[in-house]
Amino acid sequence: MRVKRLLLLFTIFSLLIGLVGCGASQSKKEGEEKSKDQAQQIVLKAGIGSSLQNSSHGKGLVKFQEIVEKESNGRISLQIFPDGQLGNDKSMMEALQMGTLDITIPSTAPIANFTKSFMVFDLPYLFPNEEVADRVLDGPAGQEILKTLEDVGMVGLAYWENGFRNITNSKRPINSIDDLKGLKIRTMQNPIHLETFKAWGANPVPMPFNEVFTALEQKVIDGQENPNTLIYDAGFYEAQKYLTLSRHFYTPFVFMISKKTWDKLSPADQELLKKAAVEAGKYQRQINRELSEMYLEDMKKKGIEVNELSTEEKQKFIEKSRAIYAKFENEIGKDRLKKVLDEIAKVQ
Repeated sequence: MRVKRLLLLFTIFSLLIGLVGCGASQSKKEGEEKSKDQAQQIVLKAGIGSSLQNSSHGKGLVKFQEIVEKESNGRISLQIFPDGQLGNDKSMMEALQMGTLDITIPSTAPIANFTKSFMVFDLPYLFPNEEVADRVLDGPAGQEILKTLEDVGMVGLAYWENGFRNITNSKRPINSIDDLKGLKIRTMQNPIHLETFKAWGANPVPMPFNEVFTALEQKVIDGQENPNTLIYDAGFYEAQKYLTLSRHFYTPFVFMISKKTWDKLSPADQELLKKAAVEAGKYQRQINRELSEMYLEDMKKKGIEVNELSTEEKQKFIEKSRAIYAKFENEIGKDRLKKVLDEIAKVQ
């Protein structure tokens, strides 16, 4: 009887030890999982040159942030630094190469300083309209160019839209190519843009974007060229009298991430960010086109005089541009240029 009682007590004691062990094991497992989840928290730092409130650039980045945080259940978050707080496009791309910044969305023109394939998008009157631009950029030719960023420490995820660029100035309306003669027009620090405006008879002045408003206000330059959205967002219309809808360059934005950051991400997180960049890009393009029209009307109300080049006069600009294609085809790469031009012809 005593033996049975001892056996019963031993059995109960063993069960209690087992339960305590299981509980400790479960607590350890839960602690490890919690620690693992915390380790997977990702905070990405993104910088752009535009504002979040007035620019499609900023609105698109906020949309990207919303998509990523929703799809990752808050595990991936974004810190946004707008208004050029982290520098200009070139310096932010250099930060991507070093891994000190995760994301930026520059225009294609400064990207050409890192990979010359992007110079093709600087050519005047390359795309006839936004629809053709979308199809070429999202198609084989555009995606092939995007891949070249990986060779210089960045990964291109999607094309967004800066838009068709127009000319503003304080001297006179530009109704013909002759009206540009002698005008000091700020351009980006880009060789194709500089040579194009020289070919059109203007006096191009390369200048960082953040210096343009003061230069216009102080009459250091007569005018500048940018998409309507940036003209409005930067307040250039306050220091300009005339706006000509020349639509002479189409400039994409490129959503890019540091390769150092990219290589640390899991394949699933890479796919999540890629899809979010493409989805936010579609939203941004639509917003950009709506804002371009809305801001144009608002600038008219604020007193800027708007005119559009006639078909005949635009053709004169195009004809003067042909020499630019020939001058830069070797630098761009003849095969690269041909692929893009063939793709444009195919999708029209």
